Amino acid sequence: MKVVLVTAALLVGSYSAATAGFQTWSADTEADPFSGGKRVTVSFMNSLRSGVLVICDTAEAGLMVRAIPGFTFEESLRGMTPEIEFAFDGQRLLGQSGETGAVGDNLAAAQTTLSKENAEAFVKAFAAAKKQVAIKDGISDRPHLLTARGSTKAGQALVSCMESQVK
Repeated sequence: MKVVLVTAALLVGSYSAATAGFQTWSADTEADPFSGGKRVTVSFMNSLRSGVLVICDTAEAGLMVRAIPGFTFEESLRGMTPEIEFAFDGQRLLGQSGETGAVGDNLAAAQTTLSKENAEAFVKAFAAAKKQVAIKDGISDRPHLLTARGSTKAGQALVSCMESQVK
């Protein structure tokens, strides 16, 4: 019986370590020697192959949002202009056209660089989200329906970055 309990505890512990960093928003801030600014990268990973990145640089205006649905990039996606839409806690906020490409091991990605005004609305809603952050990437058959877990803290990092951006 003791062996079974120890084995169960080890399995639970290894599962928790394996899923650390998934299904929650996190933010990393670092100095960017190329732009001369500070770069804030906010991410939500669904798996090793899929997730969402939000990148803000104090040396630039606005921010970039990249959705990676997890499937392989195909030639039919090249040159596509997807409409990328954002909703927070069930309320659609905005949409903006984007572009497609490949990242990592040839994974499809859709991204848009939000205008200063759209970026400000995005970070305000993102930091205030309580239950859900939803992103429709325009290339997948369904939207990214993500929990808001960690979005308040990660959102504050984006708000600080936006406030420090060049005017």
